[in-house]
Amino acid sequence: MDSRERSIAILTGWFTGDGMGSQTDGMQYSEVEALCPEGIEEVYTLEEVRPLCGMSSEVSDLPALLALSIATNKACDVHHVKASYRKYIQEGEGPGEHIRHILQTEASKADHSLALIRTPIHGILKASQAQKKWLAFFKAESQITSSSDLCLQTALLFSYGYASLIEDEFDDALHFVGELADLAKRNRLDERIIAALHTALNQKPLAVYDAKQSSFVLTTLLVVMHTLIAFDSYEEGIKALVMRGENARLVCALYGGFAAGLYGDRSIPERWVDEVFPSPALEAMIKKQTLFKRETIRLEKLAASLTAGLLELD
Repeated sequence: MDSRERSIAILTGWFTGDGMGSQTDGMQYSEVEALCPEGIEEVYTLEEVRPLCGMSSEVSDLPALLALSIATNKACDVHHVKASYRKYIQEGEGPGEHIRHILQTEASKADHSLALIRTPIHGILKASQAQKKWLAFFKAESQITSSSDLCLQTALLFSYGYASLIEDEFDDALHFVGELADLAKRNRLDERIIAALHTALNQKPLAVYDAKQSSFVLTTLLVVMHTLIAFDSYEEGIKALVMRGENARLVCALYGGFAAGLYGDRSIPERWVDEVFPSPALEAMIKKQTLFKRETIRLEKLAASLTAGLLELD
């Protein structure tokens, strides 16, 4: 695969992961297991419980809006991006209350994993821009939603990870996560980030953690990297993460982006891709700004369109 194909795979894997995670996001593992003792095989498995299975959330919507802002303006303008996010929360129901509050007031000081939502877009940008220019925009845009240094460092690591998958080929997930651990050490990232990566590299069964920690950035880092190593296919990793519940949308999207970048877009089950679709808020935003006005918006087509806009940026 070339850089364009890898970028499209990452975004398609991300969007599809968000759609699969829609079924169990916010649920406890015991609740999911009781509903689906034999596992979750399809995007619509829990349709009776979650009628809008497969619909995107802010986990996919904010990255899409970030990319759309950059592609439309042919520039990385953080003020335009922030304005786009604020228009988005006015479209119908839009995002959840937590991110809505952050976008309307001030960046969160908590070590919340929402800081990782736009990392695949930043990864694609890093692969196409000079380091200094990219880093300045990354910091400014990331601080729209988070002022936590731990969150920003973890988001930086994830962005580097997506960029690495676009620029280089890796033999397997173990090699990839090992490279991320070395990168974190070289760049003197927070010791807790390095420790989480080394815990993932141990390949032991993932310990059960307090549900209250599920949205913490370090827990998300550990779960995503451990799953990437533990499963050698996109499909099996997503199935395992969906069964965990908690913040299933985000962990499935993060994992989905990395797994698709490693294994290619053919690793993403086509039957899943066919079932995911944009939220009304995202669809309204896209149709106001693009030529998709009379078309049905399919997320895999959107992934290709956004990638083209990002990679053509000077």
